[in-house]
Amino acid sequence: MAYILTNPGVYLREISEDLGLSLGAVQYHIWALTRRGQLEECRSGRYRRFFGAARYEEAERIILSLLRQGTDGKILTALSEGSLTHAELSVSVGVSSQALTWHIKRLTAIGVVEAVPLNGNHRWSYRLPGQTLQGVLSLTRGAPRPMLGRSSQ
Repeated sequence: MAYILTNPGVYLREISEDLGLSLGAVQYHIWALTRRGQLEECRSGRYRRFFGAARYEEAERIILSLLRQGTDGKILTALSEGSLTHAELSVSVGVSSQALTWHIKRLTAIGVVEAVPLNGNHRWSYRLPGQTLQGVLSLTRGAPRPMLGRSSQ
């Protein structure tokens, strides 16, 4: 429980690997804690991510889940410093323009990133919407940083 409270948005295998416990033991304890109402589960793609119960709003759980994902987390972290052009963000995150476009389409579709056209339709700038920016900054300030190095999530 303490591990999940200090690492909101972790997923099952990550808990197992980081704590050195078998997957079965982690599954059992997650099930017991969820049944007692101490944990909440949030689906993020093919991952079940876990949070302390009643600690985060749905939008916050989504943002925390995204921050724990490799490229999406890097994009949100870079944009938390201010808006960036497509080229600047591509370099900052270390992905190709095409890969960035794919991620940005997903992030804009769920409303976490805003795309702003620059001088016509061929150049774009990206930023976090006001509420999202405040949410990202408040959730990450003073708390353990999500492990962004795990690119497979």
